[in-house]
Amino acid sequence: MGVRKNRGLTLLELCVAMALAALLASLAMPTFRAASRNAAIRSAFFELAAGLQLTRASSIVQARQGVLCLSGSAGGSCLRDGDSHAWTAFLDVDGVSQPLSARALPPGIVLHATRNRLDFWPGSRAASTGTLTICDAQGVARPRAIVVSQLGRIRLADGDDSACRA
Repeated sequence: MGVRKNRGLTLLELCVAMALAALLASLAMPTFRAASRNAAIRSAFFELAAGLQLTRASSIVQARQGVLCLSGSAGGSCLRDGDSHAWTAFLDVDGVSQPLSARALPPGIVLHATRNRLDFWPGSRAASTGTLTICDAQGVARPRAIVVSQLGRIRLADGDDSACRA
């Protein structure tokens, strides 16, 4: 039985393999980008929904007015108008804000709202209405919306692209 020599790869074979790998990576890149943006929208969407539910429940249980508002930064003060990159939730206890939760949105995610402050009153059927739309600033991912009814209940919906351009 003869001894076999293992010569390895030639330079040409290595270059062809690298070119093929680069081609496959370039084809997959847009899919990874879209998946990443969709995950960021989904994460912000569920965190905001949880914040709304926490604010409503805390308002009812503690018999205090609850507020969720758009803010410039997590835990920051409420914005009067404009788009936001964060939200803050608190209870109004005799004119003093008792923090409940605050979150900054993932990078490149913007929150648009029909009103920048949503109030929940201790009566389980009392809240200010509004629609919060979570948008991808890069326009890759589809927007998602949360609609708050006058009863304080939230409904999840597909967002409207026009709300993201406002």
